[in-house]
Amino acid sequence: MKEETNPPLHWENEPAVSVIIPSFNEERQIRACLRSLLHQQTRWPYEIIVVDSSTDATPRIIAEEFPSVRLIHQDGRLSPAQARNRGLQSARAPFIAFLDADCVADPGWIEAIVSAHRESHPAIGGSISLAAPSTIPGALLFVIEFSEFVPRSRPREVRWLPSCNLSLKRDAIPTDGAFPEEMEASEDIVFSRRLMKRTGRPLWFDPRVRIAHTNLNTWSDVHRRLDHLGYWSARSRQSGLVPGAVLIRFPLLIPLLIPYRFSMILWRLLRGRGQKKLLLLALIGFPLLLYGLTCWSLGFWRGARAARHGAHER
Repeated sequence: MKEETNPPLHWENEPAVSVIIPSFNEERQIRACLRSLLHQQTRWPYEIIVVDSSTDATPRIIAEEFPSVRLIHQDGRLSPAQARNRGLQSARAPFIAFLDADCVADPGWIEAIVSAHRESHPAIGGSISLAAPSTIPGALLFVIEFSEFVPRSRPREVRWLPSCNLSLKRDAIPTDGAFPEEMEASEDIVFSRRLMKRTGRPLWFDPRVRIAHTNLNTWSDVHRRLDHLGYWSARSRQSGLVPGAVLIRFPLLIPLLIPYRFSMILWRLLRGRGQKKLLLLALIGFPLLLYGLTCWSLGFWRGARAARHGAHER
């Protein structure tokens, strides 16, 4: 694969990688996330930036227990897109990495990011595993949301990258904006398409860049999350960058998303190595998986209706 000239990896007293973490009321998860970053096995200097708008103890925990972390706290809730853009404004490194506060990075995460960016891809996403322990609702949510990026999948070009494990070269950031701040979810899909339009190059999935994701654990929380994801997935089609705008114009096609997504999930788990437990869960719990996909599709239908009427219903 052809290599390109990369920006210098570090200067004196300057980081090679800026890690940006959006945070809202993550007092239960933030310690594990930051500890995983502070114990990285890497030769490259890096900085950690948390952009927080919490009303719980999260900012106090960061300030008192993690003094080396750069905390940017703002009153008034920020969306994940707004928080990531605020972090981009403060980042100093030639490589930018995004991690969510409910995720734990593998000890070699930073090293794998720098290594992966020696290739020509402007942005790289990594593998996502389900953090233990997890409930059945949490595991099913994980399968629906992240089956495309499970560990031990093959490296490949992809259509989009989830922002919970995303890194890019600073000069690849689109000049017409970074994450779309009007969106509360699926902003990473639009951002991914902007990156491809800006650079003219595909995005890349590298399973060596590993994190573990902590999911919601109750049926009510999972139901709300899937409805929320479906709604904003539909709204992302308004950008003109994301395929599937036909579903907005012809909403009677939306129910077809349920069998389509179900079959794609099974195919990904069958193709991925070492996914027997998740595959078994999907097969045994297929009525629950179909229920989850129905929740997502109903949210998509609401989002499509709002998009057609130019509304902002929630």
